[in-house]
Amino acid sequence: MSERWSDVDLYFSTKLHASDPVMNAALNANAEAGLPAINVSPNQGKTLLTCQDERLFEFDPEHAKVAEENIRNDGLDHKIEIITGPALEKLPPLREEAYLILT
Repeated sequence: MSERWSDVDLYFSTKLHASDPVMNAALNANAEAGLPAINVSPNQGKTLLTCQDERLFEFDPEHAKVAEENIRNDGLDHKIEIITGPALEKLPPLREEAYLILT
């Protein structure tokens, strides 16, 4: 993310919403499981939740397990599906559907 967008994100994070205990628990679970710190910011996560249903791709089965637990703890398991495995193999059968791909 560019420095300017990081500054905007930080501004919104500090001015528009307080700390989220569920998000903090998820970040702690990620760190304890040894996941890389490549999390979306709370603002980005809230924006993603405005989508209908979401499918997220995770290559590593252990990382997927942690993500599924975090999603379940946040009460979003009815809305978010984790697809485990190489995204390039998993995407073709789903090509009729629209996706937002985060890199």
